[in-house]
Amino acid sequence: MGPGLLEMDEAERIRRTLYRRDTTRLARIHADYRVELEAEDVAFYEREGYLAMEGLLTAEEAEDCKVALSDLVNRRVAWDERVRIQEEPYYRDGRVDDRVADPELRVRKIWQFVQVEPRLGAVADHPRLRAVLDQLVGPGQRLIQDMALIKPPFHGSEKPWHQDTAYFDYLPLGGIVGAWIALDAATVENGCMQVIPGSHLDGPAPHYHLRDCQMADERVAVDRAVVVPLRPGGVLFFAGLLHHGTPPNLSGDRRRAFQCHYAAADCRNMTFAEHAELFHDGGAYAGCRKLDPESGLTRAVHQP
Repeated sequence: MGPGLLEMDEAERIRRTLYRRDTTRLARIHADYRVELEAEDVAFYEREGYLAMEGLLTAEEAEDCKVALSDLVNRRVAWDERVRIQEEPYYRDGRVDDRVADPELRVRKIWQFVQVEPRLGAVADHPRLRAVLDQLVGPGQRLIQDMALIKPPFHGSEKPWHQDTAYFDYLPLGGIVGAWIALDAATVENGCMQVIPGSHLDGPAPHYHLRDCQMADERVAVDRAVVVPLRPGGVLFFAGLLHHGTPPNLSGDRRRAFQCHYAAADCRNMTFAEHAELFHDGGAYAGCRKLDPESGLTRAVHQP
């Protein structure tokens, strides 16, 4: 069996054992955008760690985002070296799939582009987006990360279960919120977001460098997970401590999403030492930030 088939078998094993494959446990998703949240919506976010709704963007706005991403990938706009593009590992390692001729379908992620791509920058600061953020974490929140998460067909790789605050250097941890906007229809088959409701209340969890920087598979409460399928323009707001992940995309459909993170007005930067106090395992660092050589710490090694 060749390496490509072995990789496909492993992706199928991951999809089958670590994620839900149907909608029997479906997240609560509002059918329409709400400019004014009800008190119960805010309470739900605080209790469950997420809030999902359709219709944040119109179909035309979602399509404009996809065109803007295509222009970035193909450098049809003024290029800026701050923009980063990551290729899917399947193609980065030199493999070929005859079903995939378009170079765009080799891309896994694009990030750091809102300052150079006005169409995407406008979405990151969209009034409908900011209105919900104001009600979830208070006015004055600031954008701290922008990226497009692209699961191409057939070989779209998994993003293992993790907490986003394992990557960030902001306190308080509860002031970090992500906004994940579907640009294509996000389905269970093509790798929509999956979350574990209420997991943000358990605090920071150790993360290890395994398939990615991630929580240990055996420590993920997959039986509690819910799936969050969304139509183009739908959005998932989620707490930075919420356990979430997306399975491999083995389908023939592309799944593009625009994700931004915001820090509440009272958030401040923390030191690496402060981060290590939160994300640790047996005295070793169990977070996703770059290891500070002056800290004297080593990375935690996963012990099943």
